[in-house]
Amino acid sequence: MIGYERQGRIVLITLEGEGDLNLGAVGPELHERLAEYRDDDELWCAVITGAGERAFSAGANLKGSRAGFNATPWDTRVLDMLTGAEFWKPLVAAINGYCLGAGMMLALGCDIRIATESASFGLPELRYGFPPGMGSTYRITRAIPLGAAMEMLLTGDRIPAEDAFRLGLVNRVVPGDKLIPEAMAVAERIVANPPLAVRASKELALRGLEMPFDEHYRLQTVMSYMCRQTEDAKEGASAFAEKRKPEFKGR
Repeated sequence: MIGYERQGRIVLITLEGEGDLNLGAVGPELHERLAEYRDDDELWCAVITGAGERAFSAGANLKGSRAGFNATPWDTRVLDMLTGAEFWKPLVAAINGYCLGAGMMLALGCDIRIATESASFGLPELRYGFPPGMGSTYRITRAIPLGAAMEMLLTGDRIPAEDAFRLGLVNRVVPGDKLIPEAMAVAERIVANPPLAVRASKELALRGLEMPFDEHYRLQTVMSYMCRQTEDAKEGASAFAEKRKPEFKGR
């Protein structure tokens, strides 16, 4: 069961899995909900958190279903937010407690990460005989310094929230009772901006990681030009001139 609570332009998505560790929460139902958010023109930002206080998600239940663990390189890849589908709407992870395995993979796929003081992070799959998946070995080396990423990958060790903050894995660490208010406040600041420009900025930033500067500059010029033709860009300029709050519509 994945919670899906709309709050104006924001949706709060809550991971609810097996037990108080939210095992198995990162699966088909979550990706269906993420696709629902992606395709809803009325929603401009999502906050993802874990049910309860003990875990965001501690990953898959290795004692339970082994579905997906025996995939071969020749199987057709099912595209979702973590495995290569385009996803340009913003995602804020509000991380409470254990963020391990698939939970960590999901957090790495989010754009902004806020954690509680009790949160801990790790990719322990190596200890069970296989490397972590869902693009995590790609994303972690771009999220934190290479040496720290390699230590996490090759030892399977967990790191506490304070180390995650020091390495830049999370944007900030807050007390448990401040987690959702802080994440929602960040989401509110995001949705105060024109959504097409937000998505263009995310796409440019992520594509730019793998592009030569000249190619990226060209793409930036094209996308900036496209955004400047939108109704929202005209509204932003008018609101600035008239000294009023803009009313963006995503058009």
